[in-house]
Amino acid sequence: MIFNKSIYLGIASAAMLSMAACQDFDDLNRDPYAIEDDKTNESQTKVDDDTKYADINIDYKLDTPEDSAKCAADIPNTGATFRNFLYEGYYAQHQRTTNLTHDIYAGFVANNQPKHAKQSPDYSYTDGWSALRWSEFFNSRSAEYRTLLRAYKFNKNPERYMNMFYVTRVYYAFCMLAHTDTYGDMPFREYVRTDIPETNNVAYDTQEQIYDAMFRILEQAVDSIQPDDPQQFSVERDDICYSGDWHKWLRFANTLRLRMALRISNVNPERAKLEGQAALDNEYGLMTSNDDNMQTVPKYAPVDMGGLNDGGNENVHAMTSVLFKGESVLSYEMDSLYRHLSTGGKEYKINGGRGKPAIFKKIDPRCIKCWYRSGMTDNTLAVAQESLSKDYVGCRRGAQDPDISMQQINYSLTKTKPKPEKALDPDFWFSLSRPTVWLGYAESLFLKAEAALRGWRGADLSMSAEQYFRAGVQASMDYYMVDPTDTSAYIDGLVALNDGTFTSGDREKILEAIITQKWMAVFPNGNEGWADFRRTDYPALENQLTNMSGGSVPEGKMIKRIQYPNSENQNRYFLEHSELQAANTQGTRLWWDVADTNDASGKRLKPNNFRN
Repeated sequence: MIFNKSIYLGIASAAMLSMAACQDFDDLNRDPYAIEDDKTNESQTKVDDDTKYADINIDYKLDTPEDSAKCAADIPNTGATFRNFLYEGYYAQHQRTTNLTHDIYAGFVANNQPKHAKQSPDYSYTDGWSALRWSEFFNSRSAEYRTLLRAYKFNKNPERYMNMFYVTRVYYAFCMLAHTDTYGDMPFREYVRTDIPETNNVAYDTQEQIYDAMFRILEQAVDSIQPDDPQQFSVERDDICYSGDWHKWLRFANTLRLRMALRISNVNPERAKLEGQAALDNEYGLMTSNDDNMQTVPKYAPVDMGGLNDGGNENVHAMTSVLFKGESVLSYEMDSLYRHLSTGGKEYKINGGRGKPAIFKKIDPRCIKCWYRSGMTDNTLAVAQESLSKDYVGCRRGAQDPDISMQQINYSLTKTKPKPEKALDPDFWFSLSRPTVWLGYAESLFLKAEAALRGWRGADLSMSAEQYFRAGVQASMDYYMVDPTDTSAYIDGLVALNDGTFTSGDREKILEAIITQKWMAVFPNGNEGWADFRRTDYPALENQLTNMSGGSVPEGKMIKRIQYPNSENQNRYFLEHSELQAANTQGTRLWWDVADTNDASGKRLKPNNFRN
């Protein structure tokens, strides 16, 4: 649903609906201040708060037991609300908000649908798609967040709901990270406090303020959650991420804090080190295995796998690639890196035919797990059978018709078995039921590798950058269930481990090796892949072939952010702040993106991630 009215209207009206009730979409678009509802007339009193969390704490109390009871009445529905909050946090409208933008800008996939060309995939801001990211967060996730927090706080025994209160805040910050890393400055702290902003006059926070608030949300949560308190309320089955395991939530929060710390390492190295070392020193530690991965299980998956056994809502990447008949395909850059980062890997055979000899090649074994060879058709997809006379082929981002076509698929699609298959097959990684990882154990090891490279210290940082690099590659291979022999061959053949990179003393060269393998490990999470590329300028992606931004992204440059939705032209705060309007181009670097990727002629600049 595309909202033409102010995006921010939805939070009040959505928050006032029971999450178990049917939604009235006319109500969702109505001015909340014109609604006579049992919660709009509640009596609130501002509270004094002299802590360092004053600007992110709920800053009011409800004056009557009746008003508190109305919030507490939502508690029986918090399981369903929390489940949807977690599920839609990164999955909502994924193709239009992420796959056609972030996944491509990260370099993971390329667009193969001519109808999508010259739109978002080619740097043209497409409001009908991208604006959904903004509206989903402010209309839906923020409404769910507000309902949950107020239910957990305004009841007769708020201490019992403390863990759920802070876990909800952790996940809200996690969602916000993807959005501020998309747009930069945004409204945030007003929503964190569960306030309802003034209609069409919603204040923005700078990205620096947002990061500061998110760091403090994580700090406060980790200090407040009591993981061993058996009296704590838990939704368990509806916690589709960690099933009520508080220790996993704490390790996730610490790992997220380290990710965010490294994100700001170029723009504010002192704060970055402070936050990173606090995460590394925390008693609960960081992720310890792939069992700690923060992921979304598709609703299509069976109930015993964490899904709903739905007939649709499949894995989003399998959907956009295979179910949509080849719209999203392997990128040229990823294809190239599968082949050139190691001299080892898994050997595969390309049949010669007609008297020609077969060709044997080696490739990253993760490629064989994730992608079909080129030339798939409706018939071969229906039986999950690729042609052994074909090779894996990536598409250049920004390619146009006739190089892209839905009539003949010339590039690799995700390796996906057809419907109605629901089982997870490790040899067809992008099963329709496959969870998508948004922050995982392998990434946490690469984060530690960079922290060690930067000279940070912490109780949970016990190895060298090279050792964490090796461990990160191993963890990624383990996640994909790669045969140990193929894993060893790949790691033993890694160019960065055999050309003296890690003994060179060249921190920039070492960082390139770390970030490139980290990029391989975070695939297919385009939110993170694109953010890390903009921060470090690694891996060395090719320039987009087509730039339809109309000058928003200068020719020869890389896209740096997504434009604010057109609905912001109704937000008085936005209109009254010229600096927001001036920065609202897709070529404007975010706060933590301190240097451009290319020069004015389109040539790649030498990155400098250790200027401080």
